[in-house]
Amino acid sequence: MNPPPKPNREAHARAAVARFGVMDPSEWGTGLSAQGAREAQRVSVDLVLDGRFGEAPSTPPAKLLIWCAANVFTAPLEWTARFAAWGSQVTLKAPSACPAPVEALAQAFAPLGVVAVNRPHEACWDLVSEADAVLGFGGDEAMAELAAHIPAETPRSLHGHRVSLAVVTEDDAATAKALAMDLCLYDGQGCMSPAAIFCLGDPVRLAERLGDELFDMTTRLPRGAPSPGLGAERRRRLGLANALGRAWEGDDWLVTVTPARTFSPVSYARLAAIHPIDSLDALSALPPLPWSSLGTDLYADAAAKVAATLGVPRVCRPGELQRPRFGRLHDGVNVEATLCRSPTWAP
Repeated sequence: MNPPPKPNREAHARAAVARFGVMDPSEWGTGLSAQGAREAQRVSVDLVLDGRFGEAPSTPPAKLLIWCAANVFTAPLEWTARFAAWGSQVTLKAPSACPAPVEALAQAFAPLGVVAVNRPHEACWDLVSEADAVLGFGGDEAMAELAAHIPAETPRSLHGHRVSLAVVTEDDAATAKALAMDLCLYDGQGCMSPAAIFCLGDPVRLAERLGDELFDMTTRLPRGAPSPGLGAERRRRLGLANALGRAWEGDDWLVTVTPARTFSPVSYARLAAIHPIDSLDALSALPPLPWSSLGTDLYADAAAKVAATLGVPRVCRPGELQRPRFGRLHDGVNVEATLCRSPTWAP
């Protein structure tokens, strides 16, 4: 008598991703507009379903804890799908500020044993001590606090604050359209939103075209609720542009052209900061930062040189900053290999 076939966990995981994709995120309190939340959901689901799950690099953790952040509500999806497909029992620690998306994700993956926990983080240290591996997302202080509660022998991959940028040579409509999507998806939240655009082309032409695209986005992909500090930062950037450069603005967006020395490593919803540069050498003057991603139309060799000079772990085309492929290094880290133990692993 033949043994019963093993369940195809990847097929079940794909079905769970699809279930998550048809849920309505407009009432989840993400801070995004209904259209913005649905677009972010669609993009993240498509990236997972279009990707390859592959085999676990070694032994997956029996119990994986994913400590979720509130700013990018789709961030846990790809890791939940991959580790659930590999047989890990996944627990999602929901952020107190926005638990609904994580609870919905757990509901979609319930047939694979995924659960969500919604309680204050200080009441969740038992989850940390019981986990065989921990994957964490959040601010630097939150990740430092989490790290202090993880047993020394427990594998972990913790990801705090990072900064992304764009470097472009073209100032055409296609480049502006791609940059507008990078700026608008998730309303500037998360480490993959470009804090600045360094332009080797005509910065005024790019700014005018980017302004047109952002104006179009006000109806096609409206901005959600303004984040704290947005108004003050908009006034600051507008004043700086009026003194040192130029500005184009609408009710929900602002494009500025100012010298590279005015670079600020913080992204805000639909505040596009363009900095003209004469050569790539100007980028070496940027302060050392925990970089995330570089969106660029440079040729591969030049892009790789810029990434190496700055220490940026991920390079992509404009328009793909907020669309990281499924099955990748995250912040330069092989998350799967970090959290999976080889058969000979010992503490």
